[in-house]
Amino acid sequence: MAHVMAWEQVCGQCPDVRKIDLLVGLPTFNHASTVESVVKAIVAGLEASCPSAAILFVNADAGSQDGTPELVRRTVGSVLPVASVQHIVGGMAASPFALLGLSDSGVPEREEAFRSFFTIAEELQAKACVVIDPNLLSVSPEWIERLAQPVLEKQADYVAPVFQRRRYEGSLTNSLIAPLTRALYGKRLACQTGGGYAFSGKLTNRYLQKDVWEGDAARFGIDSWLTTIAVAEGCNVWQAFLGTKVQDTKAGGLDLSVVLAQAVGASYHYMEHYQDRWESCTGSSPVPAIGLPYEPDTESVTINVDRMVKGFRQGLRDLLPIWETILAPDTLAGILTLGLADEEGFRFPIPLWVQTVYDFALAYHERVIHLEHLLKSLTPLYLGRTASLVLETKDGRPGEVERTVERVCETFEQMKPYLVGRWRFQ
Repeated sequence: MAHVMAWEQVCGQCPDVRKIDLLVGLPTFNHASTVESVVKAIVAGLEASCPSAAILFVNADAGSQDGTPELVRRTVGSVLPVASVQHIVGGMAASPFALLGLSDSGVPEREEAFRSFFTIAEELQAKACVVIDPNLLSVSPEWIERLAQPVLEKQADYVAPVFQRRRYEGSLTNSLIAPLTRALYGKRLACQTGGGYAFSGKLTNRYLQKDVWEGDAARFGIDSWLTTIAVAEGCNVWQAFLGTKVQDTKAGGLDLSVVLAQAVGASYHYMEHYQDRWESCTGSSPVPAIGLPYEPDTESVTINVDRMVKGFRQGLRDLLPIWETILAPDTLAGILTLGLADEEGFRFPIPLWVQTVYDFALAYHERVIHLEHLLKSLTPLYLGRTASLVLETKDGRPGEVERTVERVCETFEQMKPYLVGRWRFQ
């Protein structure tokens, strides 16, 4: 197994390392253009915030051909113990889904790198594990303190990143993933993915015991289930405000329907696994945070509302037979009404959006059609809701987007009995 081999490689390279306070993991794949600045920022952060800690730096590489591992060793080796390990790409069991474990980090099968980090952390009885993505242009030394300190000093089990975003950026997370997660498990998390994470030794051990490393769960990508397991199992979850996230992405150009199917599919997948946890959960509470919260950003990403509305209408023409199978009759009636509005007057009401997302969850649970087709058919509806968000808020005061997103979250919570009631009787 690749993770076992990783531990053996560490033993061979760092035979004197027996027990550590902190493992720092860096998954890489042909990141020579960015990795040196990332590593220097990490080392500076460790020297400033963890000067007396026993640390091991582990680079898990997926087969770089540009000298990335050598560059990491050369940059870190004079300061900290460092080990380079490899994880096997293409060794995952076959899955009925065509979805792949995609990540904007540019590291293929990134979950295998995490598995290696967690295995090594367990063997060395690490108190904490911090993982940073390698393609970041904005990582700073402060990231290390904000990620590691809650685990090392505040008994946090999981520290998730929160990044400063422009208006309308991350609309899939804000409109669907975060409010659904909040309604299900009762924790107000931003649910932003990638960049940097921190874990306690207790949580890394728990992750290793989970049956999530092969098959369908791993195909959805590790970011979603790192968060879901932590919140669903009652771990001490924190958030870290890390500033901006600027990256040299190698996974650009991904089809929106694939990205959406992967993210939403992960949420629906774990709903089945944690049904006993979320059915009885009511309300939500904030989680502790480190760093200063952000003021609303007045700069907007470019959104082509007309194209989104046209995408919704195209879906209405092409996917109506599928939606008739998935959606409850009153939900479908509301969707059909939206097709009559002109672009400027187009509004996708929040309660209708929430009921749509819940109907898709129920249809996923019932396997009413092939799951990949089901998940991808949500895309035009998501485009419609995103277009509506822009139209609702474009002339509003600063913070109007954030207030609207909060209303979405509250509506997911208020309408949760609709989901629970129908789930129990299916």
